Amino acid sequence: MKTIYKSPENIDNRDMTKKSIFLAGSIEMDKAIHWQHKCEQVLSEKYIIFNPMRDSWNSSWEQSIDNPQFKEQVVWELNALEQADSIIMFFAKNTQSPISLLELGLFAHSNKMKVVVEDGFWRKGNIDIVCERYHIQQYDSLDILLDELIKA
Repeated sequence: MKTIYKSPENIDNRDMTKKSIFLAGSIEMDKAIHWQHKCEQVLSEKYIIFNPMRDSWNSSWEQSIDNPQFKEQVVWELNALEQADSIIMFFAKNTQSPISLLELGLFAHSNKMKVVVEDGFWRKGNIDIVCERYHIQQYDSLDILLDELIKA
């Protein structure tokens, strides 16, 4: 049975007996590590993974509600975030990740968030305060978070 879903794949027919995890966080090309691939390798035996990294993404697409591919991407991400049992949010130190910051704000109250913010991330202080305020569990590294999810 399929365990990794990438945008824009239909997630409605997934195995509902497994918990699902959305991979949110830094994706800036040449700045962020390929952390999503590591999560897929470690977690896909136990969890359904929603990975917003679209194989057919074209960075020249206009980011407008009138662009059907762009709108499809954003709607897929919002649907997957809402349906996921957990959300891993990873902020890499050399990135800005504005959409991930937006998603943190949208889902801070959800009790689904698990956050890693590397030292040196430009808004680490803001994220630390939001996590403290809304009782969002933070981890010192992605490896520590992945270990906990495997043991759960």
